[in-house]
Amino acid sequence: MSDDVLTPGGQMKAIGEGVEHATTGISKLVTSISEAVRSGDGTRGKRAIFRKSVRDARRLFGDDVLSDEEEHALAWEYVRTVNGFENLNAVGRMAEDACRAGSVDVSGVDRLQPDWWDTFEEGASHAYDMDVQNMWAQLLSGEIDSPGSFSKRALRALMDMSADDARLFRYLCSWSVEWRTDGHDWRPIPLLSTEMDAIDDDTIWSNGPWIRRLAPLEHANLTSQANGDMYAGAANPGAPLYVRYRPQGKPVVITLEPTGRRLPRFGSGYAFTTVGTELSSLCELGYADGLDDLIAIYAEEGDYKIVRHGDGTPDGTD
Repeated sequence: MSDDVLTPGGQMKAIGEGVEHATTGISKLVTSISEAVRSGDGTRGKRAIFRKSVRDARRLFGDDVLSDEEEHALAWEYVRTVNGFENLNAVGRMAEDACRAGSVDVSGVDRLQPDWWDTFEEGASHAYDMDVQNMWAQLLSGEIDSPGSFSKRALRALMDMSADDARLFRYLCSWSVEWRTDGHDWRPIPLLSTEMDAIDDDTIWSNGPWIRRLAPLEHANLTSQANGDMYAGAANPGAPLYVRYRPQGKPVVITLEPTGRRLPRFGSGYAFTTVGTELSSLCELGYADGLDDLIAIYAEEGDYKIVRHGDGTPDGTD
């Protein structure tokens, strides 16, 4: 190590060179080229990195530079850092696979805004659950493909999401459909249970998500009880409503026509927030068993009739 790196001027030069190298090398993270992670793979590697860091510190500053407490603190910091790199590298591998599957040019990662990347890196490095890591990977792939798709608010919400929260969110997405009218984009909307069953002297909602179970998602600002957010045909009460979902993984589009008896409405009065809508694109929507029946219930309650099924292919309703 050059002595001038210990001076303020040398530090600034080193930081500048490091930032330049990191900026041009971001795509290497996505393609999993990380020698630091490879050398720190597993407990043995982490211990080796820690021992090397202690040797480096003592070589620079002398044998007495580190007290026992400082050495323990350094050990924890290195383990934490290596764990973070391992998590980030796992997300990078998944993101590379997602980009390849979606024919997304991986080099586009270098065009991401630095402040967005910093937030992403912080969140992904703390993702230990494989399912949560996959959500981070899908998010990165989506942002590379279409910059601006995910706000930093969405990144922070995902950062705060526990593994249990992520599973609950994906469960809700499985019971969610997308709707739109002519000339508008698809919009996700959750459908909640409408039926109760008595099991072992307890009453449960049996044909979809139970709203009380979804409280953690409301606390995380991913969903809300907002009656005004469900579709109402007030602007054009005679217009058809298109509903899309994916039974058995295949997209299906249903056309709903108002019966004309009263103002049509569709939805449960429960909605994704703006952030929840962004993150719902990371999950598979509308594949839960029994969703066909639940859609029919909401259509009837909202004064709609199902007039046509489509396969989701481009036909004016896609």
